[in-house]
Amino acid sequence: MKLKDLGWEKYQASLVQEDAFGQENIARVAVENRGSYLLYAKEGELEGIMRGKFMNFQKMGSQYPKVGDWIVFEKIDGEQKAIIKSILPRRSKISRKKAGDDLDEQIIATNVEIVFIVQGLDGDFNLSRLERYVVMAKDGNCQPVILLNKCDVASDAQSKLEKVQAIFSEVEIFLISAKAEIGIEKVRAFVNEGISVVFVGSSGAGKSTLINKLLGAERQKVGQVRLDDSRGKHTTIKRELIMLDGGGVLIDTPGMRELGMWIAAESTIEAFEDINSLIGSCRFSDCDHEFSQGCGVVEAVRVGKIDKEGYERFLKLKNEANPLEAKEKRKAEHAKKRLLRKVIKRPEFKKKK
Repeated sequence: MKLKDLGWEKYQASLVQEDAFGQENIARVAVENRGSYLLYAKEGELEGIMRGKFMNFQKMGSQYPKVGDWIVFEKIDGEQKAIIKSILPRRSKISRKKAGDDLDEQIIATNVEIVFIVQGLDGDFNLSRLERYVVMAKDGNCQPVILLNKCDVASDAQSKLEKVQAIFSEVEIFLISAKAEIGIEKVRAFVNEGISVVFVGSSGAGKSTLINKLLGAERQKVGQVRLDDSRGKHTTIKRELIMLDGGGVLIDTPGMRELGMWIAAESTIEAFEDINSLIGSCRFSDCDHEFSQGCGVVEAVRVGKIDKEGYERFLKLKNEANPLEAKEKRKAEHAKKRLLRKVIKRPEFKKKK
């Protein structure tokens, strides 16, 4: 197995000179299982396990290896197993807020250049959800590409395409049909040698069918879609890195029922092109674009320059980002309190008996 085919040369070129690594004992995480990993290395497939020392220093789930990560390993003699020693810097990532009430990051994939956002033109079509995916991609330093699937069965495919184009003028958007093999070559053209891509979208959007067409084989299991809401079962049950014969790497992901945002507020603004273009017209540099006086964005909504529904979707996403910022502020406050307690315990602060 060649690391070049896994995208190593492109990744290595992004490293600074001090971080340069050779190809020996380097692997890429292909599948994340409970307690172990499938690694792709020069030696072929290896079972990756983590050292106790490594696990002791990792407090958050996002600090553990994820699909797409490049890692340094130590081979176990006589076995197709390797001990994961460290994770190399992540140049990009796709992540969301962990499902449920926990304010924690769940990483979907790392070190990818392109995020294919697959959305069906049936009951799956949702502009608000598309905006969330685009924000997520841009915040993770990835290029979003929107694939509007099932165009062969949607009578209003063209009108929906125009709606999406009006919102995302700087994002490449394609009408495709994975089942009827319409637009497949346009998608395949993005996945060149050394390029890593990830497919995201709801269950039933057609990701697995599309990936099978790209692979030229029925590798990914395909499920039926319910007629009443166009949703399908999770046919993909785990994230998996797959190598294409003609070059390039793709990562398949399970459908996401919940897409809580794990982003900074600034990333939300950048993803909304019409709003971002008006930031400079606000009176104050720290304008919240909602209640601040002299806000150019609010004025543009008032006079009809910005679509009101789009602005409301922007506010919803922006306000979702606030809990993340609040978490960082709480962490900083706790750190200050811990430091203050240490200072108070110093001899010069203790009361004399």
